[in-house]
Amino acid sequence: MFNVQWFNVQWSMFNGQWFNGQCSMVNVQWSMIKNVLLSFDAEEFDLPRENGVQLPLEEAVSISRGGVSVILDILKESEVQATFFCTTNFATHAPDAVRRMLADGHEVASHGCDHWRPAPGDIARSKHTLEDLTGERILGYRQPRMAAVSMQELAAHGYLYDASLHPTFIPGRYMHWGAPRVPFVKDGLVELPMSVTPWLRLPLFWLACHHYPFPLYRWLCQRTLRHDGLLALYFHPWEFVPLREHPEWKVPWLIHRQSGTPMQERLRALIAALKRQGGGFCTYRRMAEEMKNRL
Repeated sequence: MFNVQWFNVQWSMFNGQWFNGQCSMVNVQWSMIKNVLLSFDAEEFDLPRENGVQLPLEEAVSISRGGVSVILDILKESEVQATFFCTTNFATHAPDAVRRMLADGHEVASHGCDHWRPAPGDIARSKHTLEDLTGERILGYRQPRMAAVSMQELAAHGYLYDASLHPTFIPGRYMHWGAPRVPFVKDGLVELPMSVTPWLRLPLFWLACHHYPFPLYRWLCQRTLRHDGLLALYFHPWEFVPLREHPEWKVPWLIHRQSGTPMQERLRALIAALKRQGGGFCTYRRMAEEMKNRL
């Protein structure tokens, strides 16, 4: 489907450490198809806790479960595959949703255990829990809130890839301006960064979809896909429920804007536009396996 050319890194900055040739970058050249990696972080809805509102775990999971159902319907009608990064809090309280993800041909990967309180040992514990629940090998990991994670630890516990790197600057969260924009392998692990635009590194993550004028957001995604041959995006299920109808949750305008039906319409329109461009949708696992097979 595609050819991967490897070259050694002469210098690059990643999390403040120089690689000096210690990893391999990939230049993905697509022959006929460009790959789109859609992902959704299926976690308990803990966002209200940032403003002092603590929802019971069952309610927090139920809100996300509703969003997952909507997303799965959209993916099914659009005939595309995606990856769901699940916390064990979500998966063990919504096993029906996880079963449907797998039945519909999507990938289930790990998003840790408790989204609000990541803890040492979550990398191994979440993998074992999800594997027991699904009967599938769990090969992908994304740290809650895209926080830093040890690639050596992930590799040691049998993960194939990490998807925790967002190579841009998000105030109050992280500064990864100098990190690689394209997939690479380090310490035996594939890193699949979230897409940002070439040159300016404008973020294309979920919040950008809420706030950029949609024609601009769609164009930026299409431009990045043409440039890189790859587009990796992530969203959350709770974005697809009408957050603005629940002032008791104290979700700020910055986040609840366009939530619910408007985001559902944007996701449908984005998928359709990328398919018209020739984008082929696949799971993170499939992409990572293709890369490792060419090492």
